[in-house]
Amino acid sequence: MVKYMKQRVISSVVGLSVLAVVLLFYTTIVLNIAVAIISLLAVYEVLKPLNIKNKALKFVCFVFVALIPFLNITGIFSLLPIISFLFIILLFIILIFDHQAITIEQTSLCFFMSLIIPLSLSSEIYMRDSNDFLSGIFYLLISLGGAWLTDTGAYFIGVKFGKHKFSPTISPNKTIEGVVGGITVNLVLYVLIGMLFTYVCSLFGMTVDINYLLLIIAAPICSAFAILGDLSASLVKRHYKIKDFGHIMPGHGGVLDRFDSVFFVVPFFSIFVNYFPIITVA
Repeated sequence: MVKYMKQRVISSVVGLSVLAVVLLFYTTIVLNIAVAIISLLAVYEVLKPLNIKNKALKFVCFVFVALIPFLNITGIFSLLPIISFLFIILLFIILIFDHQAITIEQTSLCFFMSLIIPLSLSSEIYMRDSNDFLSGIFYLLISLGGAWLTDTGAYFIGVKFGKHKFSPTISPNKTIEGVVGGITVNLVLYVLIGMLFTYVCSLFGMTVDINYLLLIIAAPICSAFAILGDLSASLVKRHYKIKDFGHIMPGHGGVLDRFDSVFFVVPFFSIFVNYFPIITVA
């Protein structure tokens, strides 16, 4: 247990260090590159259990995944429906020519994961490009925090106080106490992050106004979507009888194991702040 916790802490420190570097170059193409790399690794991990032999199918998926985070830079985001249509056509062409080796189920999962993962993470890029610098940074921290703070709170409180199973057939270790704890921890830390962000900005002579009512409303919803993402990934793992999607992050598993709770939170938060801005820069 101690060794496992040590691995989780080390992996978390490394991950936060990478996030810090991305934040330093937040307004540059570095964020797009980071999203593309994470998306590629996540899609690779989720397709690996399918044991797909056709290299063309995987190549087309990876090209599509890598392209999405850069559509806003090239100014062709409006062409996403056309690009997606071409992607579908290519998938079916490959399926027709190699239908004895590739199943429709494999092709369908390839399409679904190659679309949902990069589009979800690219919501961070959309929030950056649709807001001023400070708002974009705050939204990135809060959206990622909504997933990871819920996970962390649920894990530690579940280990300490968990007795009643939340979803035993999908995620045996998840408890009702852990879920409630994760939602509570996220709510409290959302408010603290808002206060800390305001304070740090004031040190640099910048004034920001945070709507804490909206922040408090968003917090439990983000937690709910984080839990949904985690359970969805767990369901896929149970189906393919694997414990983790990968081993690139000791103590956490693969990239997808670390980002599964993010995939529903980030798109929701992007939509939420588009209609209900939480932060205003004076």
